[in-house]
Amino acid sequence: MRSFAFAMVAASLSLAILGVAIVPMADAETCDAADGDGLTCGHLPAARALVTSPSLVQRRVDLHQEALDVVEKSPRLRVLCWNVLYTNFGGGRGAEINKIADIMTDTMKADVAGLQECMIQDLLQNALGDRMKKARATEPFNCIFYKPGVVTFGGLSGHKHLGEEGSDSYSQRFVSYAKLEWEGKPFMLFSTHWCLDNQCAGANGGKRHKHSAKVILALRKELGVEDLPAIITADANSHMDGYDRDDGVRHFLANGFKIAGKGPMAGGIDYIFVTKNDWAVKAHHVGPTVPSDHPSFYVELSWTNAADGSAPTPAPSTASSDDTDEEEEEEEEQVTMCFL
Repeated sequence: MRSFAFAMVAASLSLAILGVAIVPMADAETCDAADGDGLTCGHLPAARALVTSPSLVQRRVDLHQEALDVVEKSPRLRVLCWNVLYTNFGGGRGAEINKIADIMTDTMKADVAGLQECMIQDLLQNALGDRMKKARATEPFNCIFYKPGVVTFGGLSGHKHLGEEGSDSYSQRFVSYAKLEWEGKPFMLFSTHWCLDNQCAGANGGKRHKHSAKVILALRKELGVEDLPAIITADANSHMDGYDRDDGVRHFLANGFKIAGKGPMAGGIDYIFVTKNDWAVKAHHVGPTVPSDHPSFYVELSWTNAADGSAPTPAPSTASSDDTDEEEEEEEEQVTMCFL
């Protein structure tokens, strides 16, 4: 309703200005018929000059654009998805980590980031400084970060193993999650990286990807957040099973999600999915690749119901999952290297 009202204001402003110029104006036939009526015909030359005045035309355009700008300035959430390449987290790679941090904040200007192959969350956090903040316990692999002052932490974050059926000979596979808040409304961000090659090739890949998608949707229920708006950033390796026809991708699309944007890696295997009834996609942009092997990309989102100011229906409150350091260390010991 708010967008409609602003549009009506814009139209009213334009019509008001047009009215000033048009009311005194008539064509020659009208003037002849009115025998020089003072209101209609007496000011005809001046009226015509007023209508064709460049300053008036420009002012009318400016006012119309100002009204449209108000409509378009509804808040947008910039969501970054990027596989940042596990080898960047080895020894002596400080310059690469700093570059990743600078791209995330200075180039892509992310409000939230769902990463893949992020091996050491604190290493990247140190490079980010206070520009972005980590969602705790979202490593290994799929670190989540958010921009303080724009997005706030909702007290729930962690990661879950996708199971042997979702893993491959390269690596164990996981999904990370964080409950966040933007513009006073809570939402969930998930980040994941699906299996590749060997036992995950072809139709078998599709089956394993569908298993991973099911684990993620089940996790929403398990955490008690299935009614919250959600965003999923994913290196889905969907080229194993037909890209957007991949069984895992299709499972998301059949269960309340839509594709908000894709990265160009390997023909389009990196995705941002969003719950289709909650988010409007306003922009999509592909950014730098180096020092990774995947191009970074973001989408800009707004609430679909932002116009009437209503908030999404909140899910039941859940307890914070603040894992102990000992639990995190035990899980990290099970991690092996991850590719693509």
